[in-house]
Amino acid sequence: MLKIDKIDITPVQIKLKEPFVISKGPLYYAKNTIVKIYAEGIYGVGECCPYRTIHGETQEGTVAAGKDLASLLLGKSAYEIKANMAILDKALAGNASIKAAFDMALYDLVCKSLGLPLFRFLGGDAHKVIKTDMTVSLLEADRMAAKARAFVDDGFEILKVKLGKRPAMEDVKRIAAIREEIGFDIPIRIDANQGWNLHEATLALTALEEYNIQYCEAPLKAGRYDDMQLLRNRTSIPLMGDETVFTHVDAHQAIAQGCIDWINIKLGKSGGIHHAMKIAAIAEGADMYCQVGSFSETRLGITALTHFAMAWDNVIEYDLDSPLMQSEDPVIGGMIYHNDWTVSVDESPGHGADFDANFLARFETITISS
Repeated sequence: MLKIDKIDITPVQIKLKEPFVISKGPLYYAKNTIVKIYAEGIYGVGECCPYRTIHGETQEGTVAAGKDLASLLLGKSAYEIKANMAILDKALAGNASIKAAFDMALYDLVCKSLGLPLFRFLGGDAHKVIKTDMTVSLLEADRMAAKARAFVDDGFEILKVKLGKRPAMEDVKRIAAIREEIGFDIPIRIDANQGWNLHEATLALTALEEYNIQYCEAPLKAGRYDDMQLLRNRTSIPLMGDETVFTHVDAHQAIAQGCIDWINIKLGKSGGIHHAMKIAAIAEGADMYCQVGSFSETRLGITALTHFAMAWDNVIEYDLDSPLMQSEDPVIGGMIYHNDWTVSVDESPGHGADFDANFLARFETITISS
């Protein structure tokens, strides 16, 4: 039965190497919440990284919600992932971030019990080539150009650039400075993090068409489907739904209204692997490509995301760089970054990653048990 008998919740904090800046403000620490689910002598591990400006969740909130949700799973079979996630969804609206940590831990636990790596459990392709981009924070134009140069010199072949300041023509100057520094061969994808309105986005994207932009994430505030549709008709730069697509319902609506060309799938945004699979399936049905992305998860969360990406042919772009921004790596096992910035996982059961016990000992763990 693989009966759940104990759940640990541990809020942790990791300082970033330098502030990570988006249009909604700077981030100095990754404040993540770790969930361990135990059953019959084994456990699975998951994590989440709530962004209050995106999820409407805080680390304190994820811990409080996590304690309530954990009590609902005690005595349940870990094998029944669909039913368990339905219990969590019924008990608490939203809160996708903490639910994703529970989901990730459940999948890890079940796969460990079966002796299968997560990607095989999901039907994934062991030979899929996955290569991450690297993100340039939203700074002054000259500093962004210097960062871009350094990343290219480190071997990154794709850059993601944070924009979304008003007036938007200043963002155009940022991209112009980067292109002057690195040339036009390196693909650039941009992310406004909902920072523009329709007017500013139209000005920016029209002016940016000459700079070889792969696509633009989240140019407008979430839910502005009509404005996104208008914007999509005004620019040749493809638009990616990020904060506009939290759920499979959002994905269906955004595609049906013709306002996006891509979807950015994040486990912490969708509520975990179970729900993310629905988003990928809807995109596949619409013959639409997806990117997988992250918040500020450690290498453990990104490992689970890599396994998920291996299961979907329409997931073809990868934003897996959050662990590279952190001042320490507390994860044992899991995905590996190679010199060419491809990533890989091995055949370890589950997602194959865990947290170092000495790292976890620095923080308070809350235990819910039967």
